[in-house]
Order: sequence, then structure tokens, then C-alpha cells
Amino acid sequence: MRHSNRIKVETQQSWLQRNDTQRLLALEGGWIADWVCQLHGHQLAYAGVDDHPRFMREARMQHCFRLGLPWQRGLVDVQAQIHDAHWPLADESVDAVILQHALDMTSRPHQMIREATRSIVPSGYLIVVGFNPQSWWGALRWVRTFSAELPWVANPVAPKRLVDWLTLLDFRIESVTPVAHSWPLKLFSESVSRRIDRVMAGTNFPPGNAYVLVARKTQAGMTTIRPRRRAAPEPRFGFAVPAARVPENPASHHLYQAGGKCES
Repeated sequence: MRHSNRIKVETQQSWLQRNDTQRLLALEGGWIADWVCQLHGHQLAYAGVDDHPRFMREARMQHCFRLGLPWQRGLVDVQAQIHDAHWPLADESVDAVILQHALDMTSRPHQMIREATRSIVPSGYLIVVGFNPQSWWGALRWVRTFSAELPWVANPVAPKRLVDWLTLLDFRIESVTPVAHSWPLKLFSESVSRRIDRVMAGTNFPPGNAYVLVARKTQAGMTTIRPRRRAAPEPRFGFAVPAARVPENPASHHLYQAGGKCES
């Protein structure tokens, strides 16, 4: 198991300055922006590796703020510092949460998901961007098991596993999009490589090296069970209503009881 405390500030700084990292963040930023611009509400929280998440400008939320990961102290300006198993947010206090490789950089992803989902309001959204361990990048990661550099130090969560977690937490999966099929390889030129990744986004073969998952929090409705009311007899005033006359013909009497109609 990889641990997030192995990530040093200088390690992330050097990784963010690499061309392949900038390419990955630019691609992911475009995909996240496509979703963020559709969201409405009051509070949007972001926790991730991008030091300048420009896609936050596309948000139509009244207030957008950043949550600092444990290993980001002194690296980025944040409005609140979080831990894997504890977020300083009240229950159901934000309309959307974006986790960009935040799960990949923690040894307790399940606890982080619980905290994120706890803070989201009913019908709110969770956007998760993560590395796909079931890809050629994931296979290469095992070759570099003892590396202390990013992104090999990551502890990625498979999208199917994440879907199972969120389903148990009453979230409806809106979409799971495989992305970054050619990253971190550079094919021909940087612009051509980005174009290839954009065109292949959403295809399952070959498996994407990353994924963008969007889920929405559902709230089970409660059906009020009301006692069945018995119809009270209507009060009768004045003269009594005479009872229906029973036909004297035996055949007609039999049809009358059976609910049929008598033929004239």
C-alpha cells in the first residue's frame, strides 16, 4: 500500500512542471469544465492536485473554495485544510465536490469518500477524477512499485470499485468516462497527443489511463401511510327511502342477483 505521507512538496512541484503533467491537467480541466458549467447552487468545494484549477471559473456557484490535502501544506492557498477521515464541513453543506486525483494520493480513499459524500446536499454532485489501475499505465505502475515520484506513488481506486462505494452511499452514477488513453506518451507532437486524447475520450478500448466519474446524491422518499377511512353513513332526513323491489319473475330475479341486465 502506498502512503500519501511519502509525497513531498518538492516532489509535487517538480511533477507539476513537467510537460506531460501540464497536458494531463489541461485535458482533465476541459472535461471537468464541461460538467461544472452545468451545475447550479451555492457552494462548490475542490480538492485536487491542480495548483491553478482554471475550470473553477466556469462554475455558476455563488461560492467556490479550495480544500487543502494533507501533503499540500505550504504549496497552494486553501480556505480549509482536510484530513482523509475528517473534513471541517457540516453535514449537507455544499452543493458539489470535485476530487481531482485526491483519492489517488491517500492511503484511506474510502474514508475520504465518506467525508465528501457526507458534506454534499441531497441532489448534489460529486465529480471524481482518478487514475485507472486497470490500464497500461496501471501495469507500468507496478513495475515502479518502489518509486517515490509522482504519479507512480499514487494509490488509485478502480472505477468499478468506486461505483460500488457510491451506490452503497445512496449516490446515482451519472457517467463514467475513460480518458487519457495515450497519456503520458507523446505521439508526434504535444498538440497531436492532446487531440488524440480528446478524440478517444469515452472509448473503452484501449482502457483509459484515467477516468472522470460524476455521481448525484439521492434521497429516498418517504411515503406517508394514512389510515383508511371508513365512509360514514350519510344522515337521512325526511321520509324513508323505499327498498328496491325484487322482480316477481324467477328468471329475472336470478339475473338481478348476478348483476346482469334483464331482457325485455
